[in-house]
Amino acid sequence: MKKLLITASLLLASLGASAQFHADLRVGATASSIGDQHLKIGIRAGAGVEYLFTERWGLRSGLFFSMKGATTSNNVFNYDADKATRLSCLDLPVEALVSFRLSQRSRLALHGGPYVSCMLHASVPDGAGFDVRRWEIGAGFGADFIISHFVIGPEVQYGLTRLTKPGSGHNTTYSLTLGYRF
Repeated sequence: MKKLLITASLLLASLGASAQFHADLRVGATASSIGDQHLKIGIRAGAGVEYLFTERWGLRSGLFFSMKGATTSNNVFNYDADKATRLSCLDLPVEALVSFRLSQRSRLALHGGPYVSCMLHASVPDGAGFDVRRWEIGAGFGADFIISHFVIGPEVQYGLTRLTKPGSGHNTTYSLTLGYRF
């Protein structure tokens, strides 16, 4: 047991000292829709981690709270209970990453891969004619612009599973986050 703890401590110390492991905190906005409904604005916040196996290739993951949903109104800021579907989700992406150094203190990282989303809370308008599934699996793609310790990250997520039952509404979410990398 003692050897296992020492080995784990050394491994974590070497990862922490490595310039290839990064963690960041992010906050931003989302615009999402379900099927043919209109976009609804929300927030996205969470923590991300990244590990580069080489200078260019790596993995990216994290845990993010996202407000998703849609509205039947043409006004994206219309939050009336009879027009808007409001979803609060917890997203867990696991994505491949390719990174390009732009300068000494900046780089561009492109990432893509699957994500799993768990519904924490859903508010569906009365008479909508559908329920929302609790779990969603999808694919995401995005880019991170890293300047020193700051990160700007546009991203798109498309739900591969149908979010509504009955029906065939897929969730599409666009997000833009700003963050600080440690």
